[in-house]
Amino acid sequence: MIRLNDNLEQQAAAIFRSWFVNCVPFGGIAPDEWKNVTLEDITAMVSRGITPKYANDTDQIIINQKCIRNHMIDLSLARNHRPKVINDKWLHFGDLLINSTGDGTLGRAAPVWFQPHNLTVDSHVTIVRPATENLIFYIGLWGTQHEKEIESLHTGSTGQTELPRDRVKAMKLVLPDSKTLAHFNSVMAPMASAIVTNLEENQRLANLRDALLPKLMSGEIDVSSVKL
Repeated sequence: MIRLNDNLEQQAAAIFRSWFVNCVPFGGIAPDEWKNVTLEDITAMVSRGITPKYANDTDQIIINQKCIRNHMIDLSLARNHRPKVINDKWLHFGDLLINSTGDGTLGRAAPVWFQPHNLTVDSHVTIVRPATENLIFYIGLWGTQHEKEIESLHTGSTGQTELPRDRVKAMKLVLPDSKTLAHFNSVMAPMASAIVTNLEENQRLANLRDALLPKLMSGEIDVSSVKL
């Protein structure tokens, strides 16, 4: 499943670069209808997450920087917490998450291409929320393809680096026209769906393994009669 998703993610990234960096479908030249904008112009929110109060007896989950790696979100590394209030920092489908502190982690990005439930991020992660639905796949892939540029925006010394929100909001990018975005989304939607399905299946198998392994080790489940 992991290899399948790596392949799908690489395909999606290649399509993004072909369309919006090299402009291959458009004769190598960006169409006149495309606009130069800042990330703030096309987002509804750019904000750090919350300071968590960890607790085990709750269904609320908080994502930390360890969860964000290789353009994916690993919820097995997330923790439960008890929030004071639930606000607009609870994740939406299509949000882009960016690690925002520390050498080696700052700049790592991953899109939320699944339907999040009771999920938010801690204060070391920045939430970038697209302003409109048709920008979800575009901004998500733009983020994963610009990790080095995002990392370069940091402030602070070694070991204490931070990603200022204002610098993220000021990042410049090209906004394609609505027709191009619609075509791009029709290509990306099934790929994103396949990635999420693979992640869910991988997690299901991991949960099954974790449930069966202790019983096999203790002898609760007898496999002595199984012929291989």
